[in-house]
Amino acid sequence: MLVSLIADVRALGPLGAIVDVPEGYARSFLFPEHLAVLASKDVIAADKALDDRPKETKAEREERELAASIDGLEIVRSVKEDNGVPAVSVEKEDVKQGLKELGFKIPLECIAMKPLKEFGTFDIPVVFPTGFESQLSLIIEAA
Repeated sequence: MLVSLIADVRALGPLGAIVDVPEGYARSFLFPEHLAVLASKDVIAADKALDDRPKETKAEREERELAASIDGLEIVRSVKEDNGVPAVSVEKEDVKQGLKELGFKIPLECIAMKPLKEFGTFDIPVVFPTGFESQLSLIIEAA
């Protein structure tokens, strides 16, 4: 008998899985305990449609995890002051170096920013080729 699990069942699978179980097991345990329902043709068709969707590639998964791990990080850059303004501008390479110091390797082309030549806190977007995006805080302070 095909049933659709409406809760995680250790021996059978996660919530939403469609599994084939003996009829007696379904009627005496799964249905009374509200762990499963009878899998209708619509549920089975929807499950097959989910199986046909494109799977996430390893690169996409790695970029998604990387984007999640750097989202919200703060990078502090100290630059020399010249009459109240930074003597040099802070550029993508500086942000990349700050991320490298924190243990993250991000391609330079993913950092979406223009050179900054003022003190303060700035939101810097990081956009990965697979479409995942993160937001960093760049703090430029006087050295």
